[in-house]
Amino acid sequence: MTATATGAPTAVDDRPVIVVGGGPTGLTAALELAYHGVPSIVLEAGRQRGDGSRAIALHRTALLVWERLGCAEPMLEQGTVWLTRRTFFREREVHTLLMPEPSAGELPTFVNLPQYRTEDCLLRRLRATSSIDLHWEHRVVGVVQTDSGVTVEAQTPDGTVRVSGSYLLACDGARSSVRKLLALRFPGTTYPDRFLIADIRTDLPLPPEPRFFFDHPTNPRSTVLIHPQPDGVWRIDWQLGHSASVADECAPDALRRRIRGLIGELPYELVWLSDYQFHQRQLARLRHGRVFFLGDAAHLVAPFGARGLNSAIHDVENLGWKLAWAIQGRAPESLLDTYQQERWPAQRHDQRVTNATMRFMAPRTRAQRLRRGMILRLSTVSKAARRRVNSGRMSQPFTYRSSPILVRGDGWRERWPNAPRPGARVPDVACRIVAELPVRDAPVTWLRRLIGGGFLALYFAADDADALRFAAGVRAERHPGWVAVRPVLPEAPRVCGVLPAIWDHIGAIGKGFAAEPGALFLVRPDGHLAARRRRARPADVARLVAVAAGNSPTTADGG
Repeated sequence: MTATATGAPTAVDDRPVIVVGGGPTGLTAALELAYHGVPSIVLEAGRQRGDGSRAIALHRTALLVWERLGCAEPMLEQGTVWLTRRTFFREREVHTLLMPEPSAGELPTFVNLPQYRTEDCLLRRLRATSSIDLHWEHRVVGVVQTDSGVTVEAQTPDGTVRVSGSYLLACDGARSSVRKLLALRFPGTTYPDRFLIADIRTDLPLPPEPRFFFDHPTNPRSTVLIHPQPDGVWRIDWQLGHSASVADECAPDALRRRIRGLIGELPYELVWLSDYQFHQRQLARLRHGRVFFLGDAAHLVAPFGARGLNSAIHDVENLGWKLAWAIQGRAPESLLDTYQQERWPAQRHDQRVTNATMRFMAPRTRAQRLRRGMILRLSTVSKAARRRVNSGRMSQPFTYRSSPILVRGDGWRERWPNAPRPGARVPDVACRIVAELPVRDAPVTWLRRLIGGGFLALYFAADDADALRFAAGVRAERHPGWVAVRPVLPEAPRVCGVLPAIWDHIGAIGKGFAAEPGALFLVRPDGHLAARRRRARPADVARLVAVAAGNSPTTADGG
């Protein structure tokens, strides 16, 4: 037995979590649980795949999760970083999205890497993790849950097996067997337009950046997307329309004409070919007892804007620490309900954004077609029209706005301009971590590398004396051991009593948080802000952590 921050005893469950699905979502979920000290069993119906780009664009917020889990380095080494995304009407550029050039140690905004390579990086890390048991060719055919656990039945080449665990994470994709076994409706829409996708290896005389075309001469009244990949491979997506015959379009001569229309007479090799339709679907509830749905098993969005895989990793990041803390007795089981309260609105937001994109890309009514045609024609001469050209709003981390574990107050709406709001992902900024004196050897690092295992309380101190006073007050209070209180100092610390400390050597943290001396920011293990105070007291730390971990009720103003 252990005790929560409120003193209520909670049993520690040492049974593994069952993860169904061995794609990027399931593999990341198993690694995330292992990071938090929770064992898991991964059941994958098929075998490891080795071809096809599929989910290709990795956002930095997914990369920072994989960095913390120890598998981002090979992704960054293999992937193609791009800083510009260009949108064309016919052959005229009408919109350019520019990404900032990452500085040393900073993660790029987007990296392109074929999904099978992402999976390979995750698998290599997983095989080196002793608390994860991975089983291929285990197709789940039965799920039984009780108040105390879950048992699944899986068909394997050697017969039927049963696996028991504490909880089940359904990460088994768009055709989720777990979702079907629980007889859950998957409401939403399937767009009638079909798309053809080809990976080709060729030496295109283009910079490594995505290019999106409306009404390209080789695909009139439809769209074409070109994405760079490593090793000279380019991905091409053609919109075919709803009446096209995929078999006819995949025929060698037809496909060759399509490719030649884009690359001319350059030699090329066809690496992979597939087709797809867009789906916009979302479960009404992401939690069903001890079963949780993540990624494509829970929600499907059109891929433009890279909101599929990246959003799935945000699901994992949100649920992982909560599930671990509930299992380990750090937090009540009710904390798990906040997965629904936070991630469901995030997915609904993605649905709205991608629905708007699809209405523009694949208009379904005469009015939508007329509007799109007018905007595209005007975009060649009007900046206002260019802003309305929608080829996919790129993925961004969601700000959780309605959750019982966010502590508001201190003018969280209007009175603290430029400061991150409760529920927002905190900025990643450069700083120095000072563990011992003298400070000349203190390494430059990034704030993201301090986030993950527990809560991080950043206290912006005026000087060493202020930091010492606050630290002494915190020590005098009863607070849980899973929060690290770190003073943020504008000048290099001079006394050992404030260590370890964060030296804001270039002022980046103060600017990123719009913080003045006396401010406190409480960061959750998933990098989202749990609470903030302009004028903090040492007693605030324990109380805010209790609320943010679900161990204490919150009030409307957080006071």
